[in-house]
Amino acid sequence: MDVTEITGDLVSYDSSSLLSNAKVSSAIARWMRKAGMSVELVPYIDTNGVKKVNVVGKKGRGTGGLAILGHSDVVPAGGWDSDPYKLTVRKGKLYGRGSADMKGPIACGLVASGVFAAKELKRPVYVIVTADEETDCGGAAVVMKQSRTFRESRIKYGIIAEPTLLDVVHAHKGSLKFDVTAKGRAAHSSTGKGINANHRLIPFLNDVVEFERKVLTGKKYLNTSFTPPHATMNIVMGDGGSATNITAPVSRASINCRPMPDQNWTPVVDHIKQLGKKHGVQVTVPKRLDPLGTPEHSRIIQESLKITGKRKSKTVSYGTDGMVFGKAMELVVMGPGSIQQAHTTNEWIAKDQLKKGVEIFTKMVHQFCIAQPE
Repeated sequence: MDVTEITGDLVSYDSSSLLSNAKVSSAIARWMRKAGMSVELVPYIDTNGVKKVNVVGKKGRGTGGLAILGHSDVVPAGGWDSDPYKLTVRKGKLYGRGSADMKGPIACGLVASGVFAAKELKRPVYVIVTADEETDCGGAAVVMKQSRTFRESRIKYGIIAEPTLLDVVHAHKGSLKFDVTAKGRAAHSSTGKGINANHRLIPFLNDVVEFERKVLTGKKYLNTSFTPPHATMNIVMGDGGSATNITAPVSRASINCRPMPDQNWTPVVDHIKQLGKKHGVQVTVPKRLDPLGTPEHSRIIQESLKITGKRKSKTVSYGTDGMVFGKAMELVVMGPGSIQQAHTTNEWIAKDQLKKGVEIFTKMVHQFCIAQPE
């Protein structure tokens, strides 16, 4: 199986998170079968009513072994110099939406899974490709709950194949979101009889900013192994486009912050909710995804360092499906390509990175499924 051919095939499908990924999932299933894997499709309907499909491939008998994990959804493409859904090769670079994040890395996993015959494997190898990683890791959660293959296989080790230039990553930040709603009363602004929802929301947000500055940058919530070493709070707000001559009846904000491993965030959640009560705004926590924190001495990290020739594992500030799968297995984040290309216009991955990705993943499969299986 050719890694560039597979990458081009997967890139050809527009699987932006707002759209269905059913067609690219069918393509992934075909490649899995060519690699000699059994395939389980795990469909679901997302929060917008769109059909999504996860794909779980397994090769070999028994339980345990090694999983290579990826996601088939991508961010939308616009303003490209070429067709973002047709892989274009220029000067050793493969251009296409998802080439780096992360259809190229998925292709590496598919090729690596096809290298060894099933009878050679003492433990199984898996390729698991989810939907909605770019939004809320919803696909990974569905796999955890609904996949019979996943449930019965008791997988112990996994590679999140996000683009790290094949650096070994043992930890990343999580995702904690707050939805905030302030309510007022509409009236013509000239009458002075309305209640502007923004006048409740803004003081609340000012207190949140002050809390971030005073508390979240303090020693209790610092982790100097990360850059930045504290959890930033990103605020997005809007009043629905109220006219300037009407007092805004409703105003909403979303706050997203990035907790780090081994931190107790319950007091933070409680404090933000208390601020909401103080200012008369409603605060809910729609989803909380835990950080990934694999011990540096764990087998998956140490074997990854040996096979890649790296001296030390790293941390990253973005999140992955590891926020979900980390509850079930020991994970390393490691894949070909650069995260600097993820989500960019004219996204690309270097051909030599794909070649190295296949080599590294193949060695990992051999180590965990043949040489020293557990």
